[in-house]
Amino acid sequence: MRRLDLNTLRAVLGDQLLALPEGGIGDASGLAVHSDHVRPGDAFVALAGASGHGIEHAAAALAAGAAFVISDRPHPRALLVHDAALALAWLGGYARAQRHGPVVGVTGSVGKTTTKTLLGAALAARTSPGNINTPPALAGVLVDAWLLDQPERPLVIELGIDRRGEMRRLLDLVRPSHGVLTAIAAAHLAGLGSIGQVAREKAKLLVGATQGRYVGESAWDHLSAAQRDGALRVALGPGAPGGHFDPARRLLEAVVRRHDGGSARVAIALPGLGAPVAQAALLALQVAVDLGVDPAVAARRIERAQLEPRRLQAHLVGALTLLDDAYNASPISARAAFDVLAQLPPPRAAVLGDMRELAALSRSAHVDLGHLAAAAGLERVWFVGPESRSAYEAAVGVADRHHLDDVEALLAVRHTLPRHGSLLVKGSRSIGLDRLVDALLTDLPQAVAP
Repeated sequence: MRRLDLNTLRAVLGDQLLALPEGGIGDASGLAVHSDHVRPGDAFVALAGASGHGIEHAAAALAAGAAFVISDRPHPRALLVHDAALALAWLGGYARAQRHGPVVGVTGSVGKTTTKTLLGAALAARTSPGNINTPPALAGVLVDAWLLDQPERPLVIELGIDRRGEMRRLLDLVRPSHGVLTAIAAAHLAGLGSIGQVAREKAKLLVGATQGRYVGESAWDHLSAAQRDGALRVALGPGAPGGHFDPARRLLEAVVRRHDGGSARVAIALPGLGAPVAQAALLALQVAVDLGVDPAVAARRIERAQLEPRRLQAHLVGALTLLDDAYNASPISARAAFDVLAQLPPPRAAVLGDMRELAALSRSAHVDLGHLAAAAGLERVWFVGPESRSAYEAAVGVADRHHLDDVEALLAVRHTLPRHGSLLVKGSRSIGLDRLVDALLTDLPQAVAP
């Protein structure tokens, strides 16, 4: 394994480097930009934030085992630079330039973390951890990958944006050889403005990918002919790539395109619930096959993948199937969640929190959510948050429905939630419904995966 030493730092940072810490520095084994994520041996990069500066957390980072600090503010243990963010970007760019294997970027309004996870498994690749997808964090991912000294191993990176211009910054850093666009939908509209603008920004990944471009079914119709140029549409249904998804058996019978123009068929026992997982698996399978992995090998790797939590994650707690989809919410993902809920044991109920960052579409989207809850035949629904008031008012077909202002109010009445059948918990992460899920898993009998 390589080490991030002073000679490398001097060579990469050049005139950015102003002074060494008192007593010099040792070598670092990685980078961290958040003091809570520091591993022993990391260099902690102290960045300016919206409400403070990372140098305020230097002591915590050093106590966690950081080898030294990189900062544009003085500190006894800091490598002082002109601009810490620029220094980090240069280090990330240098690390990216050392890679020879595929670098696959994954973006989309929904499904990008699941697709990244399944693709990483199919390729036996290194992946960006969790939902890390910002330029500073990804610079650290690139440096970590370089330090492992595996330049030929595939690297799969999630690229997330919520405002204009961010994708260009990410592409300049990551320089993907392959790009995967999972979906285009109403999400992050507060920063991006419209679904059309979402498509324009996210499709920049396709233009930036130099060797392979893949587009999921729900994204294809939002793209122009120029954006589709050279891209492969990957969708469930007839043809290659394509296939059939059996939700009851969690089985994907996939058809992928081979290099010789023919097709290969393979069945995958999916590691998660719902059509979004099937779509993600098909994307992962096709990219892996194009990068030289045998279809059967890729399929078995996908089956063994461990998906990120709180994304249609089912827990069996006594007589209740608790469907945790509390990581995020949007109109398209709400429909997918209701489709999964319909496959679970009755009686069915739901806790539905605000779908945030929908801007001018918020009211109509929440009205649609209320209609969706009524059409699903749910026996009981709890709507949570100010934006969900519209959903509550629209869900006139649900006889037993409630509206609460926030998760605190919901936690106070959680004893009224069902203890048998199936309960969906879904909302934008900022509303905090994960706290309800954790409380229920504590209150109820031992939870197991069904």
